[in-house]
Amino acid sequence: MNIKKLIVILNILSLFILTGCKNNKDINYNSDIKVNGPSLKISLIQTAYEIYTINIENSTNNLNYEDLYNNTSRDAKKHYKWLKKTYNSMDDNMKLKLKNIFNANSSWSYTNSVINLDDKASVSDIVDTLVSSENLNLSSDLKNDINVFFNCFYDDYFKSYFNKHKSSLNKKASKLNELLYSNDIDIVKFIENVCGVTLSNDYVCTFYYSLNPISSQNFEFDNYIISTIEPNTTVKDLLRVPFHKYSHSLFDSFTDSSEFLEICNLLKSDDELVSLYNEFGRDAYDFNEWCEENLIEGFSKYLDYRYSQYEYDFSNFVYDLDFYNYLKKINFNPDKINLKDACIDFYTICLES
Repeated sequence: MNIKKLIVILNILSLFILTGCKNNKDINYNSDIKVNGPSLKISLIQTAYEIYTINIENSTNNLNYEDLYNNTSRDAKKHYKWLKKTYNSMDDNMKLKLKNIFNANSSWSYTNSVINLDDKASVSDIVDTLVSSENLNLSSDLKNDINVFFNCFYDDYFKSYFNKHKSSLNKKASKLNELLYSNDIDIVKFIENVCGVTLSNDYVCTFYYSLNPISSQNFEFDNYIISTIEPNTTVKDLLRVPFHKYSHSLFDSFTDSSEFLEICNLLKSDDELVSLYNEFGRDAYDFNEWCEENLIEGFSKYLDYRYSQYEYDFSNFVYDLDFYNYLKKINFNPDKINLKDACIDFYTICLES
């Protein structure tokens, strides 16, 4: 459930040309992805939110975060213990300020407000940016809570913990960058060759290691795509973000057509699709976008399969895995059927089943 709530709408510029996808071999690549170690501007907020989630928010949703962390990795288990221990050692005033901060705004909103800061931004830089943010619309009391909490949290708890893990994660970032460059990975070139498109703009994909071992966040500004990644992230994991990103471009060229809008209207009779939309998607999408997002996630899975031969067996939405399998089954080829018609045919089959 939480993973679905973390899905972020990724919008980018439309295509000059869309002809679909075709088989392709022997493509040369140049890396266009950069991996960075952890940055305080991200990790300070994210880790405070983890503490809030498992200690405060979990008092009402009763999710078994301990098992989730424990089943992820040995390091994740240790991280969970630190999150619990840190919260328990806080006084009541600090706990109240933590609760106020994340009851008012999401972790994503706070991090998005500081994402443009320099990677070496200090705690003072982060706090000053947060309290002066017009988008956050903070009350004077909340500004004070942010100022007091994050400064105390950093000095008393997080500084030593962050510095302890920073070195090892920087080393992991260096190794991933070496793999990216040595394998000449160029996502844009791959999609243009495999899918027969000319993308209208190149986006810089930058990843930051996070201390959070169970979830990630995505951000976008100008021509930058920024995503946090878990400590155990592999090169293959990195590629899924830009695949999803550029899939939006492919769909933007036809999802406002009368044919696509008509099939979306018919899908309002699909009980499961509508039910999950009402539960998970309503705050982030209108219904047509929800129908589109199911297909985009499935298509990005298909691109990943074409690139790395990774086999998917899980869903993030209702129909993403089914669409991925459908594209594999028909051996999707634009010389036989374009992407728009493949999407409409797929949803027609869903309605008839």
